[in-house]
Amino acid sequence: MTVRHIFTVGIALLFLAGCGEEAVQDVSQSDEQFRKELQGNLIKAKPGDVIEIPEGTFQIDRSLTLNVDGITIRGAGMDKSVLSFKNQKAGAEGILVTASDFTIEDLAIEDTKGDALKVNKGKNIVIRRVRAEWTNGPDTKNGAYGFYPVQTENTLIEGSVAIGASDSGLYIGQSRNVVVRNNRVEYNVAGIEIENTIGADVYDNVATNNTGGILIFNMPYLTQSGHTTRVYNNKVYENNLDNFAPKGGAVASVPAGSGILINSNDNVEIFNNEIRDNDTANIIVSSLFTANYEEKSTKWTIPLILTQRAFMSTTTPL
Repeated sequence: MTVRHIFTVGIALLFLAGCGEEAVQDVSQSDEQFRKELQGNLIKAKPGDVIEIPEGTFQIDRSLTLNVDGITIRGAGMDKSVLSFKNQKAGAEGILVTASDFTIEDLAIEDTKGDALKVNKGKNIVIRRVRAEWTNGPDTKNGAYGFYPVQTENTLIEGSVAIGASDSGLYIGQSRNVVVRNNRVEYNVAGIEIENTIGADVYDNVATNNTGGILIFNMPYLTQSGHTTRVYNNKVYENNLDNFAPKGGAVASVPAGSGILINSNDNVEIFNNEIRDNDTANIIVSSLFTANYEEKSTKWTIPLILTQRAFMSTTTPL
């Protein structure tokens, strides 16, 4: 195993911090040096390598990519090692991973043009103690997804934070064998979304101040249909944020005030949750047609609303 440190830029930034206005251009050059060194390490990495991100806030102006299996990216903490994409010029994501046996932990990804972290078609994915945030607050122009594993297998997201996504803070789609635990999602359109996924456990999370807290969806025309999700021991409360999703997307139809929303998904268990103070409904069960996701539908209707307060224990096969 090789541990690749990125020290040179961190030291330069500490030195330049006291140099006044004359250092501004050099700081920009240092950020560019940091990005090139980091992307170079991601390209040259070999299975088993650990790429360490030092403390500091680093401006990244284009997407970072990784396609080597067996790599760990590790920072010094989600509030200490910050990759800021506020001035991003190129790329659809902050970090794009197309690899298996991947771990990312203890850092923050801020203000990306698109998704903060996308993992495509990997196996054995761990996202641990990572913060994905748009620091300007809820905005339709924010990136769609904070965490976006799609078509993955054996995925764990734990101890992480997602704030300000214009679609879903924490999204897992078309995947198998998923655990989402001990995360906080806030000020997103959808806090947590499990879509077309088979075998997901969602527990010990906090979803608050979103438009919808936790969504369990099946959408048409995708690679697989989802089923078998357990949602338990979560706190889902005060998800009353006005919907700020771009028009035309699936979550643009989610009504503000939705606690847990199940749409056309089978074998869903909801139990031992604290679900309260969601102004439309604590639990909504709907279908593709009634939710306006198929052409036959003309408006949003809710065939079943469960509004009991706190600690619901329900199994709902649809």
